[in-house]
Amino acid sequence: MVSKVNGIVIKEFDAGENGKRVIVLTREHGKMSLFIRGAKTSKKGMQAVQLFSCCEFTIFEGRGFYSVTNVYVIESFYGIRNDFKCLTYASFILEVTERVSFEELDGDRIFELLFRTLSVLAGGKSKPRLVSAVFILRLLKEYGFMGGVSCCPSCGAEIEEGFYTVWADGIYCAKCASEGAKKLDRGAVRALRHITESSMKKIFAFDVSDVVLEELWKLAMAYRKEYLGEKYNTLGYIESMNF
Repeated sequence: MVSKVNGIVIKEFDAGENGKRVIVLTREHGKMSLFIRGAKTSKKGMQAVQLFSCCEFTIFEGRGFYSVTNVYVIESFYGIRNDFKCLTYASFILEVTERVSFEELDGDRIFELLFRTLSVLAGGKSKPRLVSAVFILRLLKEYGFMGGVSCCPSCGAEIEEGFYTVWADGIYCAKCASEGAKKLDRGAVRALRHITESSMKKIFAFDVSDVVLEELWKLAMAYRKEYLGEKYNTLGYIESMNF
């Protein structure tokens, strides 16, 4: 059976002398593993399929595997490769995506989030650390791991300065926060509200100070460790390089 899927390459492996196996996040079926024969040659443009690329794949379903028969590159996000810091954060984002995405599930929302994230990184005008924090926090929201931000889940008061613990459902006011909860100042709360409540088209349409950025990064990393797993190779590199 032959069909077409739109997918972003999130991982790749060599397969044989000229072949390659790629893990792609698709709109239609979530995460898929595809085999590309002749990926290291110029055959039918297969060589253009690289990490980060968004492509339309024509695939043939065999016995337990999918083979790519044709490919059209929609967007290569080439700008990501022009800056080492940007490339490192983008690689971390792909590692997270590969870890948390699933096969045979509708991947439309996560696909759109990843596509927009890579587009912003490739544009080179936004801070890679902020873009990565926004991606993680919105991903957590999409998967239901992050509660409300506007009002305290306990008393309903509007949140100005917030407090959080990773196991609690949402951001709490000072009165209702549990002992040991970590504080988010007003700027971080406003940014988090924008990240979790705005449409996908607008989630990157803001900037913050370096102080607020570090608050958002620490928040994203705390939730990531709790819900998305602790060990990521690229994250260790980011921390060691102090990006």
